[in-house]
Amino acid sequence: MKDLSSVKSANINARPSPMGTRQPLPRIQRSGSQFFPPDILLDEGEYIAQEASPTPSTPSPNTRTALPPALLMASEADRMPTTTQSAPHTAGTDAEATPKRTPPPPPPNISDDEEMLDFSPPRFTSTPTPTQPPPKPTPSTPSLPSEEEMLRAHLAVAETNRSIIKTTGANSMSTSPQFTPAPQGGFPHIHLAHAAQLFDFQAAKVITAWLKVPHPKILIRVFDHDGKDPAVKGPILVERLRKAISTIAQSNQQEDHEIKVSPPCPEATREKTDCPLSFLAYNISEETRNLILNQRIWSSTEITFAAHPFQVNSPPLLLFCLHGFSTTDTNTVRTAVNDIWTEDVTQWDITDILSESEIPEEQVHFAARDFTQSLWVERLDFKVSGGILLPRYNIFAVSPTNNPAVWTKLRAYLLSLKYPSELEGSGSSVNFIPCPLCHSIAHPRGLCPFPNIPSWNGPKHSLTTKPTNPNMRGRGRGRRTAA
Repeated sequence: MKDLSSVKSANINARPSPMGTRQPLPRIQRSGSQFFPPDILLDEGEYIAQEASPTPSTPSPNTRTALPPALLMASEADRMPTTTQSAPHTAGTDAEATPKRTPPPPPPNISDDEEMLDFSPPRFTSTPTPTQPPPKPTPSTPSLPSEEEMLRAHLAVAETNRSIIKTTGANSMSTSPQFTPAPQGGFPHIHLAHAAQLFDFQAAKVITAWLKVPHPKILIRVFDHDGKDPAVKGPILVERLRKAISTIAQSNQQEDHEIKVSPPCPEATREKTDCPLSFLAYNISEETRNLILNQRIWSSTEITFAAHPFQVNSPPLLLFCLHGFSTTDTNTVRTAVNDIWTEDVTQWDITDILSESEIPEEQVHFAARDFTQSLWVERLDFKVSGGILLPRYNIFAVSPTNNPAVWTKLRAYLLSLKYPSELEGSGSSVNFIPCPLCHSIAHPRGLCPFPNIPSWNGPKHSLTTKPTNPNMRGRGRGRRTAA
């Protein structure tokens, strides 16, 4: 039987050090261990092992202890950083032969997350040298108006914006949780008279209470609901809305808490025709809120409603409506409007109005130009008796400002102008006739696009009128004769 020590010596001789096999060229003797030159294993923040004591008396968790070459496994040797794969060594100092360290990754941008100033420990503990520039202070962002302040600003000019609407009303209602699918391209847009119209005629204390309700929450307007008789219709609509939203949440496998709906509440001193129409749905999950807002329109045979985010939106795109043109060509009308808007006097007035907004003074001229170029026109086919077509034209443009007072002033100025064409008459503004079905101000009931949607479950164009006493049909008062 062979001696174990001789077998071990033979194995060692047959398997030379992996570090040695990777050194085909002769190396100049340097300080430190042959296989571990100084600083070769040092990472940022680790301690430097001294030659006299390769193993420190109190080892750090990050310090690696050098092992004899014979005890290194092949896999370990492959993971050890070496200099054998770099360029051949030339005459020079040891610092030239030492590979450059990879710098640590830069710290994250503090501006992306302000909380890191309080919770993240410092990445470097060394005292900054005088050559290092002092940290730059984080620029303070300008304070934006709160949700309540923005809403109050829009409500302050609501009365002026409502003056361009004719008030008409109608109502109908009717059981299945099946909702109309969204058509190709989505549901038609519902145009509002002003950005805060969803809060029109609502009691001030109710608006304050709604603002205090935590998000997520949404505003809802029920189709074909005129807001009258709230004591009777309010509780019915609240229950139908709650059931519909619960059905939507369950269809998306969302486990919501008990969904709550707050009905509209009019001011005590309101006129009989000034009825609030918006409901507040809350105590819903973020997923359910996003699902409802993404589709916007939900129509079943039991109830149809439009969902709006609880926020003051940008000013409406629809500015005013024109009549008086004898053409059905929208390009002709657009040319007539554009000619007036691009006149020097009109451009001067538009620029003067926009200068009162938040737009910088040097950008006002460009904002007026962009506003004029965003103009587009849509036709409404109104008819009178005999089938005679009297078209009206809705005028749209993208507002360059979100200031409610400035936008209201700009629209009032533009709708006060006359828009003559060369051969097709002259256009002047006319009040909108809002739709009692979808509550859009862009069309009357008979021109509402929603009933034309395939598989529409909501209210229709025609008003169903119940006949009076059937026995009274055909019976007139007649001519009385003396007895």
